[in-house]
Amino acid sequence: MTPIRPAAVLVTHGVLGTELVRTVERILGPQGDAVVVSNEGLSAEGLVAAIENALAFLPAGQPAVVFSDLAAGSCGLAARRAGAPDRTVMRITGANLPMLLEFFHYRSSIPLQELLPRMETKGRAGIVAS
Repeated sequence: MTPIRPAAVLVTHGVLGTELVRTVERILGPQGDAVVVSNEGLSAEGLVAAIENALAFLPAGQPAVVFSDLAAGSCGLAARRAGAPDRTVMRITGANLPMLLEFFHYRSSIPLQELLPRMETKGRAGIVAS
């Protein structure tokens, strides 16, 4: 059985999320079910509401992964507070390009519970100090 393809909600500072999705699409082609929420001009409560609105507009029952750029920043905190009782929502912080490429490439073929650790591994492997 093919897993239900999860959506992505990127919660980032400024235009980072938009640029990450744009770069993913240049590499993998157009992607549907990807929503970007910027913290620009939003209060903490406003950012939580924006994330919840993004989740509410996804098709009913579709699982979602909420990516945030920083765990302890306003985006990560809001992502943890935002809820969507009608769907499975997984959260991952430290979003980077290798992690997102893994997600978008395999989200239709690998169950979400298996994909999350793969994304974390790819994200960490993409960080190299030399």
